[in-house]
Amino acid sequence: MTYTFTKYFLDGFGTEEQLNELLHSDVLPLVRELQFKYGLKIMDKVVNVNYPEVDKDCYMMCYPNGVAVGKVWTTGKGGTNNDQLEFCFRSPYYKKARGQDSNERETIRSTKLSSLMAVLKRQEVVKTMKHITDDKVKQVKEGVSVLRSSMGESSKPNSFNGDELHALLALALGESTDGILTPLDLNKCKNTLDIYKEADRIRDLKREESKRFFKNPFYLVGIDEFNHLLIGKFKITVIHSDTKKFEYEVIEDFKRYKTIEEYPELLPLMTMMKVSYEAKDCRKLGEYKFPIQDKYDEGLDAAFFFGAFPNHYDHAWMATPCST
Repeated sequence: MTYTFTKYFLDGFGTEEQLNELLHSDVLPLVRELQFKYGLKIMDKVVNVNYPEVDKDCYMMCYPNGVAVGKVWTTGKGGTNNDQLEFCFRSPYYKKARGQDSNERETIRSTKLSSLMAVLKRQEVVKTMKHITDDKVKQVKEGVSVLRSSMGESSKPNSFNGDELHALLALALGESTDGILTPLDLNKCKNTLDIYKEADRIRDLKREESKRFFKNPFYLVGIDEFNHLLIGKFKITVIHSDTKKFEYEVIEDFKRYKTIEEYPELLPLMTMMKVSYEAKDCRKLGEYKFPIQDKYDEGLDAAFFFGAFPNHYDHAWMATPCST
């Protein structure tokens, strides 16, 4: 029984009662095939809100590192006469060209399990663990931008008009400024030079802080609609200032946790975060008041960022350097 439990359920999730339910469920053959072919495991039973007519078991399937992949269920409305058992798999990482809405475009269904599995393979519906993990880790680029933005502006705009620029160029090249209509304001030149020097200082600070924070091991913590935490350790090996080039190293792969108490290393930080954000006016999620925003918190030395509000698949994120 222990082997059967660990075979089908994600580490740290599931109960003996849920295992017994699964073993007597019509969806078991599909769960078994997904586990065998792709290594997917059940995280939990979920409400199938997009298909309210479904009264059968619906399970969230994840890779062993905890990233959610898709939902599985069965209906009794398959076949020509809508009276056959039908296996269903839905994932936001795949969309058919046709379908009346996003629910249908993301769902593969068939009364024959072998046919369903063939479509999943042929259409590459089940994205690899690396593919989904890469998508999540690469969102750290937003964290890099958040950190850099918190340090100020490092661009070098100017308010010189054409005649003033003409005068500056003439002086730089040792030519006469006679005939230039606008006299050169040396105070304006000095102020602009000071602004540019400060911009260089901020630019260098951004590089140093980005290297300190992200080119050494850092925790990446995500929270989703289940209020579960996805926690891993990574470090960026290649990142340019425009964040378009991005490569990373896995120090400790993601794992899904129900509570932060299961990951003691981060408990002090999460407790401080809870105290800090409990009364603040921002969107928050979970017991530890995880802030849903784009912000670098200097007191916590943590960068918060998100693309979309957390759901069953998307996360709000926090990155913070690993303690040395």
